[in-house]
Amino acid sequence: MATDTEAIEPTKNWLTEQGFYNVHKINSPVDFKASRDGQEYFIELKFTSSKKSYFGAATLVEWECALENPENFYFLFAHKQISVTGDDIWDFELMLAEELMKYSTIPPFKIFFSIPLPLKSSRSPPLRKSAKQATQENIRHLSDVFSKL
Repeated sequence: MATDTEAIEPTKNWLTEQGFYNVHKINSPVDFKASRDGQEYFIELKFTSSKKSYFGAATLVEWECALENPENFYFLFAHKQISVTGDDIWDFELMLAEELMKYSTIPPFKIFFSIPLPLKSSRSPPLRKSAKQATQENIRHLSDVFSKL
């Protein structure tokens, strides 16, 4: 599972340097809320230390927030490199949803499962908070939606 934990403090510092204030980690619907020039912004952090390209994902909840707040939403890319002296070198870029869409694709939907271990043990399905239960009807509906894209 990807984590952006090590990028949180450098991101807060960078946002402050860019004129944002009241920078708060909120986690939902996105990672940060901050203000600049009297406007409130939603900011979704995407962190990588990859050398050549960043292959990542944004949740549907993040995209919904971006589409509902087109002028007040940024995806913030944080790229960490290590210098020859071993120091962290950070690079950041704010990107509007319209720009990120140019680099984004929608793959066929995945259906997740969670089976308790050990196998063949007594078990019951997990409780769900926001995910939808997989059913034949739901799977067929997803297939239909994807085929119409």
